[in-house]
Formats: sequence, structure tokens, C-alpha cells
Amino acid sequence: MKKILLLGLMGLMGIMGAHAQFDDYGVKVALGTATLADDLGTKSPILGANVGGYINYTFKHSPTALSEIFYLQTGLNLVRRGNSFQEVYEHDNTLSFREGYHHAYYVQLPILAGIHMELPIREPGHIVGLYLGPAVSYGLIGRYADRMITPGYTSRAANYDVNFSGTADDRALFNHISRLDVSAIFGLSYEHGNYTFSIFVDHGFIAVSEDVDVLRIINDAQAGIITNINNLPKIPNGNNNAVMLSVAYKLGTFMK
Repeated sequence: MKKILLLGLMGLMGIMGAHAQFDDYGVKVALGTATLADDLGTKSPILGANVGGYINYTFKHSPTALSEIFYLQTGLNLVRRGNSFQEVYEHDNTLSFREGYHHAYYVQLPILAGIHMELPIREPGHIVGLYLGPAVSYGLIGRYADRMITPGYTSRAANYDVNFSGTADDRALFNHISRLDVSAIFGLSYEHGNYTFSIFVDHGFIAVSEDVDVLRIINDAQAGIITNINNLPKIPNGNNNAVMLSVAYKLGTFMK
């Protein structure tokens, strides 16, 4: 899948260089839910965000039949992704909680292909469309927490950070998860005047990290097999996933 997305990215760039012309440019802001898609149900969404600028390329001077409705869009965004989670454990009639989160900030380059058409209604200027394409993201900064808490116990042995020894490097998010992400974006849009409103999905294909196969441990336990965690191979753990609502504003145009 990653190879297909990269080949698609290269193909779109080739088309842009051969036929497309700069059309218009602007800024956009998007908010929504971001989480990790994985096999376990402990993850919960955080507030996701996309803030950046865009440039549209069109084919209005091309002789093809689809030239009036087909366009390409790229830009540069600052993207917020991540998740939060909480798990409850019971041991010897004592409840403990494992809780944590990661909030990651990426710079993202999308290459989107879309079509848009004006609605056949009396009032002109109402345009609907859809778009699809790959995006490459690179992690900049982030915050990470992963801790165990046993209510009523104040000792360090009972309440502690699971993955940290306390140094700055241990607490740096991108020392724990991958900086690179390749995702697919699919969205629907409505345009009127200088404003464009969209709803879109952004799904990553590179696992943010690798972890022990928890499901295998559970399956072995149900079968009465005692599993040594240290002997288990690491498997991909979670992909960035977001559902966003965006508003874009056209600042100007290149074409006359």
C-alpha cells in the first residue's frame, strides 16, 4: 500500500509538471478527532487539527473533456495527531490504573486529486466536489505520558511512569514513535465564493511504533499457556487516524 501511494504521488507530480497551471491559493483550518487505529479498544480520541496553506492547479486550458472539473491541490500543513487511553487492573482486590497519551505535531505535504462541479440551481456559484490523494508527514515535536496509578498509595513503587527513567531523551515523544507517516486523504467539499467547507478522513499506513503482541498473550492465557513476553516478536502498534471538518479561504488567484 505504501508503494502504491508513493507511485501515485510521483504520478500526480508528473501530471502537474506536464499539464497543470497555477490557479488559486489560500489558507485553511481543520478541527476534528484524532486517534490510533489498532486491535485494542483502550484508545480514545483527542482533538486533532490541520492548519496551513494550499495551492490549486487546474487544467482549464487543456483540450480534454474533464479539464473544467478536474484539479490538483497541494500545500503545507501543521498537523496534530495522537491518542489518549486508560486501562483498569485488579490484583489482590486492589485497583490500579494505567493512563497516558501522546500528542504529536507533524508537518504534512498532501497531493490531492479532485473533481468539482457547479450545482444546477438558479443561484450560481454553489460548487460541490470530492478529492483523494496521498500525504507525507514528518514529526516535529510531541508530548508523551504513560503512567501507573494505584489510589491510596503514594510510594514510587505503586505510582510510576511505565516507559520513562526520567531523562529528557526518555520523555521525547519521537524517541518512542516513528517520525514518518504516509497517509491517504479522502474528502467531500462545498464551495461558495471564497470559502470552501470540507469533511475528510486522513488515515496513516505506517505504524507509529512496535509493541508486544498483546492479543497473542490473551489467546495463550485463555488456552492455559504461560507466555514469556521477552520471547514474543514485536508487531506494528497503531496507525494515525483522523476525521476532520475544515474551512478554507481563497486569498487570491494566479490566472486572469
